[in-house]
Amino acid sequence: MKTLFRLSFLIPLIALSLTGCKKGANSSSTSGSSNQNIAINITTEPQSLDPRKARALADMNLIRMFMEGLTRIDKSGKPTLALAKKMELSDDLMTYTFTLKESQWSNGDQLTAQDFAYAWKKSLSPEFNSPNANMLYVIKNAKEAKTGKLPLSLVGIETPDAKTLVVKLNHPTPYFLELLSNPIYFSVNSAVDRGNSHWAENHATYVGNGPFLIHEWRHHNVIDAKKNDRYWDKKKVKISDLRMVMVTEDTGFNMFAATELNWDGSPFSTIPVDAIQDLREKEKLQIVPVLATQWIRINVEHGSLRSKKLRRALAFAIDRQALVDHIAQGNQIPATGIVPLAMGLQTKPFFTDGDVAMARELFNEALEELGTTVDKLTPITLMYKGSSANRNHLISQAIQEQWRSAFGIHITLESVEHKVFFDRVSKRDYSLSLGNWFADFNDPINFLEVFKSKSVGTNNTNWENPSYAELLETSSYCQDLSERRALLKQSEEIIIGEMPVIPIFHFTMHYIHDSALKDVLLTSMGSIDFKYAHLEDSD
Repeated sequence: MKTLFRLSFLIPLIALSLTGCKKGANSSSTSGSSNQNIAINITTEPQSLDPRKARALADMNLIRMFMEGLTRIDKSGKPTLALAKKMELSDDLMTYTFTLKESQWSNGDQLTAQDFAYAWKKSLSPEFNSPNANMLYVIKNAKEAKTGKLPLSLVGIETPDAKTLVVKLNHPTPYFLELLSNPIYFSVNSAVDRGNSHWAENHATYVGNGPFLIHEWRHHNVIDAKKNDRYWDKKKVKISDLRMVMVTEDTGFNMFAATELNWDGSPFSTIPVDAIQDLREKEKLQIVPVLATQWIRINVEHGSLRSKKLRRALAFAIDRQALVDHIAQGNQIPATGIVPLAMGLQTKPFFTDGDVAMARELFNEALEELGTTVDKLTPITLMYKGSSANRNHLISQAIQEQWRSAFGIHITLESVEHKVFFDRVSKRDYSLSLGNWFADFNDPINFLEVFKSKSVGTNNTNWENPSYAELLETSSYCQDLSERRALLKQSEEIIIGEMPVIPIFHFTMHYIHDSALKDVLLTSMGSIDFKYAHLEDSD
């Protein structure tokens, strides 16, 4: 066995200690003060704070405040051991043995290896709704268990004793320790979960093991978190009160201006579009790259959208550069593939941005194949999250106009609140939906596996392609890095060729923050961590 004492691969991370914003109303004068209170805007009610059920980035960021995994991203950007005291790796790189630290749940129960095994196997139960369960598929027999082909007892998870967790993988997975920092790999208090399956829905029953605990949760209003005195690393936690309000982006921006918030913008909210230019000119807007893609999912079984040529026509007609320049305004990168360019998979565009001539040619061919006319096309609706005043609406409105100009068709826009949006997408109750994907780990496979098959909980497009799935599966066992990259590139070519998802742009994150707020960690995955944050004099 090889004992791993230092991790060599990195996740890009930014330690934020920027200046230029007003000091928050609740700021204390020094970082050593016990009255370290901060407030942020999370804009909306979380869909779920159960690590097995979370899908939205915002929810996973909240869960990381209240829960801890075997690893955590530290100040230097490394996925370092957290609840795991020691890790040993077999010579074939496929068996991990973790020895757990002594730690407690927020209700005083001891955390055990069985809590991890219970949570992971529950996520892999065929009847349990766990949208990100596919991230567990690197574990031996995990996929087979989830699809009902093998019993859970054959999944490669063992607990020889209360402090030892053995995990056997299907193949060497160099990013496995990164995966472990994702909420789907967190434990849950097995005794609590068995007694109350709804424990994660309110503050009175929520049991966590992270830096903070939920003190109060007024649904659709505010979550008030306090420092968790039972957290194993509590000495590193300086913030005593973390207040998370749920208000509109405009309201949050105004609250920040009134020094009622210490942070506004990514990753929980967006800066109002009409404020971006002024903030940039005053050098107050912080812009950082992130491994994420804005895209439009297409329900390929919806009416005329069954036509590959029609889907490609819609994709080619979008002028992404115009969207970035006039609406997003944050140095985003127009996307002609689904994998962020920073991951190095795409060497040249898969198609030309805003190629209206080619789009019209494909559109006319699609009409001919469908045996229909523009007037008789199945009605198409573009669904998006949020109000009619946010950036999603402005982007949708611009795309609607670009399609009208290119093809003479009318696309209906539909604004829905977050929970309804994800519910309808998961049920495939839509024709087009504007969404995004933020990397869970720094590897192209994370974007490509979203659409590996119809059954994957993250897909929701009704599209699958056996050749695409086979390429991804083959890449998982490929030890030659250049060969693996070639396989992944081929798979991206297939999905862009059939266009069940239309890439729009690769994200950047925009935020403003209190100059007294230091050491907030923001990763290139869009994760934010207040574990090490503190307030100090801004002078």
